[in-house]
Amino acid sequence: MEDFESIRPYNDSEVNKKLTQYDESSVFKKMVAHIYPTWTQNTIARRTKNITSAQGFQELLIFPAAKAAIDRSTEQFTVSGLDYLDPDENYLFISNHRDIVLDSTFLYYILHQNGYKPGQVAIGNNLLSSELVTDIVKMNRTFIVKRNLPAREMIEEAKILSSYMRYVLTDKKDSCWISHREGRTKDGNDRTNPGVLKMIAMDCHGEKMDYLKSLKIVPVSIAYEYDSCDTLKAIELTEIELTGSYKKDGTEDMKSIITGVTQQKGRVHFAFGEVLSEQFFNFKSNKIQEQFKELSDSLDEQIHQNFRLFPGNYIAADLLRNNTIYADKYNASEEERFLNRLNEKLELRKNKNDFDVYKRILLEIYANPVFNQLEKEEI
Repeated sequence: MEDFESIRPYNDSEVNKKLTQYDESSVFKKMVAHIYPTWTQNTIARRTKNITSAQGFQELLIFPAAKAAIDRSTEQFTVSGLDYLDPDENYLFISNHRDIVLDSTFLYYILHQNGYKPGQVAIGNNLLSSELVTDIVKMNRTFIVKRNLPAREMIEEAKILSSYMRYVLTDKKDSCWISHREGRTKDGNDRTNPGVLKMIAMDCHGEKMDYLKSLKIVPVSIAYEYDSCDTLKAIELTEIELTGSYKKDGTEDMKSIITGVTQQKGRVHFAFGEVLSEQFFNFKSNKIQEQFKELSDSLDEQIHQNFRLFPGNYIAADLLRNNTIYADKYNASEEERFLNRLNEKLELRKNKNDFDVYKRILLEIYANPVFNQLEKEEI
């Protein structure tokens, strides 16, 4: 475990000690009060006092927050594919990634509510903006992915991360969640990076594909009817397209976290796919690099096909291509609702020189899942 010291979550014995450090923290109290506006300070003190493990931290603080977010910011929350899973097994969940905090939080809330085994979560160290944030995520069974390092250090840290995931999945028999690429998909075009699979397999000392098969990989599709951070994502992608770069101001990740948790998302659907078993490892190529790509494509196929498309996705696709191919997928009321929301966002940049690019990218965020799913079916 010494090798994992810099990335591991807190042990149960460390959780209460960390929490008591924040007994008098006004910042911590304000944050909890923001998430749970109906809780009194006595309620907060009582709950934190009773937390003596990571499981307790999740059950008394994190999962109530997940339910509050569902109740306050979604119109409908649905799940499919749980019948693919065995409650007594642990899995490696690999999903598309849209929201910094809620993707993994909602996933483990779903599993907890349905009696499945607990698990750990991967998060980039770029999101650890303060000691408080770091302590919270590490109490929440979260391990750290180190990013933005020199090439040699990156390789060494990837080996440690791979070894830690093997320890969690094969020794501890816990599940893991990791995004199928570094960072969120900001343009709606969900694509698995084969490098993620290569990293996971780095610590394998035998056949890499046999090892990956043994991990029971489950593709997960996460669909939000409305992306709470669509405006923030569109602004960033617009600047990258026009200037070649985008520099964050240091507060944007936290702004995205708060926006994602609090803003309206409409309907939300989590789809658990079929475990990548023997049939998914019958590769066309005998070259390992091409096999990683084939396996990534298998992940993408399930993520795309299981993605729940909403009326706004079809409307955006028609608007983007200036046709009505998908007009049978939505009605006049749904179109009006989506257009009203879209126009509110466009109004913010109507006088900007980048307006046309911004509008196209905003539409692509919603249209790309349609192109990925339906055009693949046509092929």
